[in-house]
Amino acid sequence: MTRLLLCLTLVAFLLDGSALAASRKPVPESKRIRVLLNTTATVEGDEYRLGEIARLEGEDFKAVERLSQTVIGRSPLPGRQLTVTQSLINSRLRAGRFDVNRLEFPGLESTTIQRLATRILGEDIDQVVLEHIRRANTNSDIKPRLLASSRNLFLPRGDISYEIQARGTYRKEGGYRIYEVLFSVDGKLVQKVPVRTYLKVYKEVYVAKHEIRPEAVVQESDLLAVRRTVDRMPQNYVTDKKQLVGKIATRHINPKEVLKGSSFSTPPLVKVGDRLLIVYETPNLLLSVQGISMAKGHLGERIPVRNTESKMVVYAQVKSHNLVQVN
Repeated sequence: MTRLLLCLTLVAFLLDGSALAASRKPVPESKRIRVLLNTTATVEGDEYRLGEIARLEGEDFKAVERLSQTVIGRSPLPGRQLTVTQSLINSRLRAGRFDVNRLEFPGLESTTIQRLATRILGEDIDQVVLEHIRRANTNSDIKPRLLASSRNLFLPRGDISYEIQARGTYRKEGGYRIYEVLFSVDGKLVQKVPVRTYLKVYKEVYVAKHEIRPEAVVQESDLLAVRRTVDRMPQNYVTDKKQLVGKIATRHINPKEVLKGSSFSTPPLVKVGDRLLIVYETPNLLLSVQGISMAKGHLGERIPVRNTESKMVVYAQVKSHNLVQVN
């Protein structure tokens, strides 16, 4: 019984489809439009129209003009290709409420389109980045190199401009850097191209000519200036010998070791056992007495000093190598 019902339903469907086909009126010749797809087509804008990829023929000039201006889809990216089929065209036109039964495709069933583009060579992108790095570091001895070559870039036609920006923040001099080349067409940003580089920075730094022991006062004869790459060094390396001469080493330093500011300290103005003048001053009173320092001290530090007459110990601020002041 169920099988019989299915057969009857199928027969009814076929009869209904035949009746629908029979009721469909043929399209008059004056209403027909022939769509002759090009083998290939080149488009320029972000969207492509039917008139850019095919030749339209028909007696209904208004319909032909309307179809030629109908947008079929988005253009491929510059430098890329896109295949457009007859079925895609019919689908787009149906969405625009056009009777696709009026169309004939006597030629090709598909076309290949590509977008007009301006090609930018990858090697040119790399060169402008390297030149940008050199111009931005005119006061440095720097050698930038590329970590990877850029690919060729295809941009839409128009007035092309670019800007180079460093990406990220870095504390060290040199080392790994990423730059972005921002391409604009007619003032609109269309593409960002990252360029990975490594910056090798050379500077004249100071190394120990020989062993320097802790608490030793550094002399100019202890120093040797050499040219080194600093992109892998800690930032507190020393490039000015004035920052070293007269300082005291705070640790043992090996020969040829790059000298860092943190390895040295300023010698104290006052040493233990130095004879000093202890001064006590107020707006109406000035007293001074001889004393002896009981600790070393730098300028501005408070150290214990002993009055040589009373043997009393007071704390006073170091003003010079032989003067302290009681606050």
